[in-house]
Amino acid sequence: MKKYLIFDLDGTLIQSAKSLTKLVTNYLVENFGKDKDTVSYFLSTTRGEGLSTQVKTILNIGQEEADSIANKIYEKINISVQKGEFFPGVTEKIKELSKNYTLFLSTGNSTTFAEENLKKGGIYQCFKYILGSENIQKGVEHISIFKNFSEDKDFEKYSVFIGDGEKDRDIAKTCSIDFIHIDENLENTFSDKYEIKSVVDIDTILKLIN
Repeated sequence: MKKYLIFDLDGTLIQSAKSLTKLVTNYLVENFGKDKDTVSYFLSTTRGEGLSTQVKTILNIGQEEADSIANKIYEKINISVQKGEFFPGVTEKIKELSKNYTLFLSTGNSTTFAEENLKKGGIYQCFKYILGSENIQKGVEHISIFKNFSEDKDFEKYSVFIGDGEKDRDIAKTCSIDFIHIDENLENTFSDKYEIKSVVDIDTILKLIN
C-alpha cells in the first residue's frame, strides 16, 4: 500500500508552465542576448529541472553565478506570474488525497512561489513538506529530505511521484519510485507505464499500483 505522494507543481497542479517559460525566455533574451527559440525549446524540454540548473546550461556559466541569476528570475516570477491557477478539480482532489496519503511537493520553482499558490488554492496545509529549488536543486536530494522527514527506511517503495516533466521521470527512475506522468494530450511520448490527463484522474492508477 502506497503511503506517500510526491507532486511536481508547474504543469502538474497549476497552469503556469507556458507563462513561466515565456518569462524566463524573455529575461535571458533581454539580459544575455540568447536566441529566443533556442531558449524556449530548451526550457520546454527540461521541465521539472531547477531553474538554476537550466540557467547554468543555457548561459554556460558557473553554479554560483547561475544561482544568483535564478534568484533574480524567481523574484520576477513571484511578482509577475498570477498565482492560484490550478487545473480544474485539482484542489478538491488534493484535499481528498491528503486524508489517506502523506503529500510532498518538489518544484523547480521557488518555495515561496509554491507556498503562495498552495495557500491561494486552500491546500497549503495538505502538504507535509514543500521544497523549492532556490537553495537545493530539485532532484534526488529532495527525495532524501522527504525520506528523512518521514523516518521511513522504505520511503521509496511506498512512494509515487507525479509530474509532467522529463526531470520528474528521471528522479523517480533514479530513486526506484513509481511514476505517474501528467499529459493533457495523453501522447505518452516516453512510453510511461502510467499516464493520465490530470491529477483528478489519479485514483484509477493508484488502485493499480496499490
